[in-house]
Amino acid sequence: MKKTFLIIFFIAVVIAIPFLGNNFMMRFATDILLFAIMASSWNIIGGFTGYASFGNVVFFGLGAYLTALFMNLLGIHFFIAMGLSAVCSGLFAFLIGLPVLRLTGHYFAIATLGVAEAMKALVQNLEITEGNSGLYLPALDLGINATYNFFYFTSLGVLIILLVTTSLILKTKLGYGMIAIREDEDAANSLGINATLFKSTSFGISGFFTSLAGSIYAYQQGFIKPSAVFDVIITVKMIVMAVFGGIGSIFGPLAGAISIELISEFLSNYFLMAHTLFFGTIIILAILFFPKGVADIFSFKRKIGLTYFLENIKNNKI
Repeated sequence: MKKTFLIIFFIAVVIAIPFLGNNFMMRFATDILLFAIMASSWNIIGGFTGYASFGNVVFFGLGAYLTALFMNLLGIHFFIAMGLSAVCSGLFAFLIGLPVLRLTGHYFAIATLGVAEAMKALVQNLEITEGNSGLYLPALDLGINATYNFFYFTSLGVLIILLVTTSLILKTKLGYGMIAIREDEDAANSLGINATLFKSTSFGISGFFTSLAGSIYAYQQGFIKPSAVFDVIITVKMIVMAVFGGIGSIFGPLAGAISIELISEFLSNYFLMAHTLFFGTIIILAILFFPKGVADIFSFKRKIGLTYFLENIKNNKI
């Protein structure tokens, strides 16, 4: 009952924001939704499949640049460009995943980071992408309020589709296979699960939805550069939000994105000089005292109190 109430409350808030909030709040809410998309996308490969990718920013950057190129060179509508970019990014992720996902642990993490840096260098040196000069995108001329609403509701729509898709996937053979690989890949292989195919498919889905966030970001900004859309810090934020919210859960990354962005905004306003220090401290304490994430606190599966936190301290040997 309480969980249902939280879902209804969240829906009411996201519907009310465009009518009650100002332009700053709309932009801030859109940023949260974009990070929720990226964190939830990373969670597919990192949380449900158990392979911590440090290169998911490559799909964010691909989505941004491919959308810009499709719109500038072909003159097609944004939504068509966004869809084509997502398909290309998902296919790229799947193909890259076939060899890279044969690696495990830190070897896989380093390999994915290398792919992201290699793509960044490639974009910086291609004539069609204008190198480090960057690319402009066609302007969206709907009026200020309508423009803010456009990006907000587009981001919200993508997030809803992503969460529903993830929920449906977890009920299929692919979803069971992903979780089996996360728990014990050797045992999964012995049961006849094609681990390489399942992992690559998971990586492809993750790349597909991460690309959508990159497309929306690029169109919203109107101008992109390699240093901005291929920044590894973007991947770090995806991971932190997923872990902070609750890795391997459907709503965990969403809770993490909301929490992290609100905390970051508060600290930047009131503790400007020590923002990074306070922010890092909060992240560390949160992971230590509720390692299953913010979503676990609001799951109502267990009573939250002193015993809950003492148990986490004991389990994590603080």
